[in-house]
Parts: sequence; C-alpha cells; structure tokens
Amino acid sequence: MPRFAEATQLQSVGVDTFGREIQMTPETAQAWLDMKHASEEAEVNLLLISGFRSIARQTEIIQRKLEAGLSMEGILRVNTYPGHSEHHTGRALDLGSPEAEHLTEDFASTREFAWLIGHAAQSGFRLSYPRKNPHDIAYEPWHWCFV
Repeated sequence: MPRFAEATQLQSVGVDTFGREIQMTPETAQAWLDMKHASEEAEVNLLLISGFRSIARQTEIIQRKLEAGLSMEGILRVNTYPGHSEHHTGRALDLGSPEAEHLTEDFASTREFAWLIGHAAQSGFRLSYPRKNPHDIAYEPWHWCFV
C-alpha cells in the first residue's frame, strides 16, 4: 500500500449516521455534496458513515483490535497500517444504505451500491477495494475515494 500524507485542510459536511462530525478536503466535500444531491434526485438514500480519519485514530483502531486478540495479519486484511489509509487524505468516504448493515458486503446488494457503480465516477469517486484488488485488502463495497 502506498503511504498517504494526512490532510491539513478539512471542512465539515455535517454528521454521519452516528451523529459524529465528518470532515473531508474541500474538493471532496463539494463532490460528495453534489453526488449526494444527485442520489437524492434518483431517490437513492446514500448514508455517510465516515470520512477523514487521522493517522492517530487509525493507530487506535488497530491497537484496540490487537488488544481484543486479533492478529495483525487479520487486521491488515480490513484496515490499512497507519499512514497508508485513504481516509488520512480526507478524500475517502465510507457509504451505506438503510437496507444493509454498515461496513459489510451486504451493501453490495443494495440500490445505493448499484447507483454508485453507475454514477459515482461522474462525481469523481471510485471504488477503492473491489474484489481481488492489488492491495489484497478485503472487498469493501462501501469504501469510495475522490480522485
């Protein structure tokens, strides 16, 4: 995985489905808001689950999983090593649907995912971790990055 610099210019786009403030780069924020508007016009309900995550926060997530007894190898199949997450860039979003449990492959069977496959590129977003991706990260249909 490449190393990513941590974003320094961030703006809030409101709160996620858990009530936490979500930040992203200004360019990503505008692209997200445009894509969200387009999805709403298509009567598709994209849920924002997460955006920017600092390197320190990524470290906490991995540490918590290690303390819970998970192996580093297993953790790195679903979380990148601190400094290597697209979330550090402020350009990555985790998206969801009211029809699927968050952050699971079930998202791939929703209207929201189907809409993203057909329309996300128009707003500059791409699916980061499709099946059999070159980074050997688990399939994450919910993880999209602004390019």
